[in-house]
Amino acid sequence: MVEVHKVSGAAFDGNVYLVLDERPILVDAGMMAGPTLKNIKKFIDPTKIEMIVLTHCHHDHSGAAPQLKEATGARLLLSDKEVGCIGDDLASVSYLFGQQAPEYKVDETLKEGMVLDTGKWKLEVMETPGHSQGSLCLYERTEKVLFSGDTVFPDGNIGRTDMYGGDTAELVKSIERLAKMDVKTMYPGHMEITSRDVNRQIQMSLRFAKSI
Repeated sequence: MVEVHKVSGAAFDGNVYLVLDERPILVDAGMMAGPTLKNIKKFIDPTKIEMIVLTHCHHDHSGAAPQLKEATGARLLLSDKEVGCIGDDLASVSYLFGQQAPEYKVDETLKEGMVLDTGKWKLEVMETPGHSQGSLCLYERTEKVLFSGDTVFPDGNIGRTDMYGGDTAELVKSIERLAKMDVKTMYPGHMEITSRDVNRQIQMSLRFAKSI
């Protein structure tokens, strides 16, 4: 059985998920490595983590990526559309947090249709622009699990589109894709994990996005 634990531990951080499969991975990195590493150690030796997959480059999801990469030795993956945002205070919106965007090296870029094989799970990469130009979701078809990044959140909430690279029309198209899928459990980039009629919640997000 694959276990997923939310291991982010700092205020304002995006959610960081530790996926314990045959090849453990992190989904997103948050802003502060210290609390996240402390939480990871409750479940696993951090050096056993093989990949850090960033759903997008925004600072609350990527700021701690360099430190986590160094501490784990994991390969770092990001959308090919967002590599140019690394180290850019505007594109990464690090200025909103009063911080400078760190520089880091990506080991592999992600594109639509790629599959990340973690063992039992096969995470399909979906390009879901709107919140940012290169936002990604990860979908595990067998277990109907969605890592939704900042594209959709529980209870009909959506990622904001008023920052660099944001586009409301693109977000609507992305959520329309998600609304056609069968999702049993959603691991969002913010707010809480939900397994409560997730398809209906995504439909609510779609209606909200269309109303903007």
